[in-house]
This record gives sequence, C-alpha cells and structure tokens, in this order.
Amino acid sequence: MKEIFYKPKNGWVGDTIPFSHDGKFYIFYLHDERKGNTEDEYGYRTSWNLLITEDGVEIKDCGVVLPVGEYEDADYACYTGSVLSDREGRFHIFYTAQNNYNPKYFRDGRPMQYIMHAVSRDLIHWEKDRDFLLSADESIYEPYDWRDPYVFYEEKEKCYYMLLAARLRGASEQSGGCVGLCRSFDLLHWEAQQPFYQPDSYMTHECPDLFRMGGSYYLLYSTFSEKFVTHYRVSDSLHGPWRAPIEDSLDGRAFYAAKTAERNGERWAFAWIPTRRGETDSGQYEWGGSLHMHRLSQKEDKRLTVQPPEALTALFQKDITPEDALRERIEAENWEGKSRISFDGMPESCMIEADLSFSEGSRAFGLSLRQDAALSEGYYFRFEPFYNRVVMDRWPRREKGVNQWYIDGDKPFLIELERPLDYRKLLDRRLHIRLISDKSILCLYVNDELALSARAYSGKGTHWGFFVQDGAVSMEHIHIYARNE
Repeated sequence: MKEIFYKPKNGWVGDTIPFSHDGKFYIFYLHDERKGNTEDEYGYRTSWNLLITEDGVEIKDCGVVLPVGEYEDADYACYTGSVLSDREGRFHIFYTAQNNYNPKYFRDGRPMQYIMHAVSRDLIHWEKDRDFLLSADESIYEPYDWRDPYVFYEEKEKCYYMLLAARLRGASEQSGGCVGLCRSFDLLHWEAQQPFYQPDSYMTHECPDLFRMGGSYYLLYSTFSEKFVTHYRVSDSLHGPWRAPIEDSLDGRAFYAAKTAERNGERWAFAWIPTRRGETDSGQYEWGGSLHMHRLSQKEDKRLTVQPPEALTALFQKDITPEDALRERIEAENWEGKSRISFDGMPESCMIEADLSFSEGSRAFGLSLRQDAALSEGYYFRFEPFYNRVVMDRWPRREKGVNQWYIDGDKPFLIELERPLDYRKLLDRRLHIRLISDKSILCLYVNDELALSARAYSGKGTHWGFFVQDGAVSMEHIHIYARNE
C-alpha cells in the first residue's frame, strides 16, 4: 500500500538523514521502539534504519542498516549524522554516539557525545570504523553537546567540512549554542575550527544541514529552547553572513529536525511529525513519530516555500465532492458574528481543495474539519488577517471538566500551531488551500508556499466546511477527494 505519512510497524521515525543516489531518496532515520526505562526516555538505543523511495509514497523499508553498539561501546545509541560519497565511490556515515549507561563515557555525571564513522559500497551494508572516535575540542566546545555531524566537500579549499550541533565551552545553556565546525583532508583526521555560525540565540542548533539553491547557500537547523521548529538562514557565501528571512521556518511545531536532499533537480525536506502522549490532543508532544516530506522552492527574494510531493496529491483522485458544494461560488457573510457552511462525508484519509476570497476588514475565516453533526466539536484552520497568521484550533480545547468554564478560553488556538501569513501581499485577497488528512495527521498547504502540520486524535466527525466571523468570504473550486481504489 502506498504511504502518506510513513510509520514503521514496530517503532517510530526519529531524525531523518536523507541522501540522494541513482534517482532515489535513501532516507536513513533514527528508529525508536520506545523501550526506555521511563515514559520520558525517548530515543533509547536508536539504530539507523533505511527507507528508499523515488516519489515519497512508494516506500521500501530496508530495516536496520546501522545497528547500535553494546554496553562497552560508545555508540550504545546511534544518533543523527550524515551520509556522503567520496571520490573512490565509497559511502561514509558520520553519526553521533552516546552511551547513557556506562560510566566510562561520562564526565561529571553526564554522558559525553562523540562522532563515529562507518563505510559502505552499496548504502545498505555498513562497516563501523571502531578506530574512529571524535570528541569535542574542549578548548572551544562543550563535550556534552557535540552531535549531528553534517559532512560535505568544499571544492575551493579542497577539504571536508563537518558542521555540528555544538555549544561553546562555558557558554550559557540558554543561548550558547552554535553550529560547530571541524575540517579534514582525508575524512579520518579532523581539526576543530571556530564556529561556523554563532548567533548567541539558542541552546543548540540540532541537525544542521547545508545546501545551495539558485546561487544562494541555505543553512538549516532545529531548535527547542525558544520553540520547537526548523529554522533556515541564507547567504551569498558559504562563510556568511547568514541572514534570517522574516519568516525563517518551513512549518510549525509538528515538523521537526528537517534535513534535505535533492533528486532530479528537486529539493525535498524530510522531518518527523511528533506523536502526543496517550494519543490525545492535549497530550505532551513526544520525540519521534511519523515521516513527513515537503518539496522546497525558492522565491525571487530567496525565501523558501513548501509544496506537497506530486505523488502524494496524486493518491487522491476519487472526487467525492457533494453536489451542493459544486456551485460556481459559495458565499458566507456575517458582520455581526459567525456564519458556517457545512457538508457531510469527510473520510479519515482525503484531500480538500478550494479557492477562498475574503472581504476587507474580515476578522477571521477558514476551514472546519472532522466536525460532529451539531458542528460543535472538531478542528479548524483559521485565517486571521488582522494578526497576519493562520492557526489551528479545536473544540473542545481541553478535556471537559466539571465546570463550564474549564475550556481554556485564554488559549484561542493551539499556541504552538500558528504560521505567519502576510495578507497585504495577497492578490485580490485570494487564497488557494489544500488540506491533506490521514489518520491522526492533518497538513494544510496555503498558496503552495506555507504549510501547517498537526496531530488530530479526538475529532471523529465526518462534517467539514467553511466559516467566517465578522466578515465575508466566498469559496470557489471546492473539491474533496478520497484515496484512489
């Protein structure tokens, strides 16, 4: 069966390490079976597993390709890294090694982090280099945050660079994180350099990634100290300065640790959608979950935009649009409150498309999903022109309590699920939306530029539609598609 948001049967998808070869994406990922000693111990002894795909939906699961080490080994858990090929046709993995249990790999009661190395001829069978163990140069970096190596060849200097999620020695845990740097001429001997990027803003810069597009360099990294998100920076030079666009992320809270790869001229971003504890909408976000992919494009101002893979939208071709939604134009207007338009027949797995036009001064409008028959419980993607954002909301907003006011009214949307949208730049105040729904995941694409992904566990209704509050909105080209047979 073709996959939409891939999850292995016996585990969850953690950080991805995508690599392009022979027209295919080789998606290495941290495979977590969640067998830690406590409910908060995620990423326990993760192996590297491998998925292979050409289009993002036909996925071959190759299982474990880089197994964890034993108690006496530094890589009792194998964490994030990168894959590259050398000029002799061999492939190399550089990965993070950590042992949270053997005191041999501890310092002052804390586990150290190391970089290890493995080689292969076919990307499937790997041999670990047990003589290679790279620790932090403690004159520059902390030994506890020394992970996620991204290795690439720098043509001008004829050397290899290794970018790392690092922290400056003795720096603040709040903002001392940096993208560390090492240099090598043979992939075996590495010399630490001063940081590649040091904004003095975050605890760490996880899963650094670097690529070039349209003559510009892009640096990606993920943070969790300000908020959980993948950021990007852009520069005309490999050595900076690295500028932040006004909107510097690819998605929201539910698209973490994104890394990229290019295939046939297209660059895709790969990340994971976190599960929530207890599979409830109010549960704590967890580490790892399901695989998610966006195609990336570059705007003239060098901003990155995201779109769904073509093969993903092609899965939905069975038009099940209700007859009353097929009118040339549907309008909703209420300048004194809310107006709703609803249809029945939303399957768990589907795609909804529509073009929306809103009147100037409208307070809010949007898309309602998985609603009950009374249109009182379910999910909403709400556009808010005054705030220049699109948000996800749900009702009820929390588990119902004994008192009516237990509703989290001070949280008018899921505060971690909002995306900025500059409505002033919209031509004729028009929006094209495309919503992909599958099981517990919802992903909204707007104008093929931004995405907002989310988990949605509780809403089981089949009603869907549109709404406006204190304003007017019209809908055209409305369609809902089920999966192909």
